[in-house]
Amino acid sequence: MKSKNALGEGLIEAADRSDTFALTNDEIAKKLMELHTILIVADYPEDHAARYPRLAYTISRMEASVAELVAQGRLKEEIPGVGDIVATIITEYVESGTCSKLQEYASDVPQTIVELIPIPGLGPKTIKLLYQAVGVDSLLSLRTAIDAGKLKGVKGIGKKTIENFEKYLDANL
Repeated sequence: MKSKNALGEGLIEAADRSDTFALTNDEIAKKLMELHTILIVADYPEDHAARYPRLAYTISRMEASVAELVAQGRLKEEIPGVGDIVATIITEYVESGTCSKLQEYASDVPQTIVELIPIPGLGPKTIKLLYQAVGVDSLLSLRTAIDAGKLKGVKGIGKKTIENFEKYLDANL
């Protein structure tokens, strides 16, 4: 029988689950970066979305396990800049591997768009530009757009950038 205490029933249940601590800090940071990209592409206000990369950076450098902090109900006390909303997002990631905010905005943006995040020099704003201008929403669609010459003439995407994309795609696709 699970007891209720100041941590709250949901956190106790999460603490009792064997998969709760499966997410490392780096994995949580990666999920926050994916959330940031989805939000930017989905036209979420940039000034609000900017908190997620900063938080990802902080979490990736923490010694304490964020998953353990979730189980202990200590996120807001231990991580600067974490309020109720962000604590809920992180808790949802730890407990389920996704979050309701991502699900809300991901309905407007293909989930495959996160494949583009690791490409050097390709940030959320450029991903948004490529998605809106030529429909790039995955590594495969980026390859197709390059091969069809669709990136030529896209503002901010020059020959060198396309070469860098191709180099990444050749190694990863």
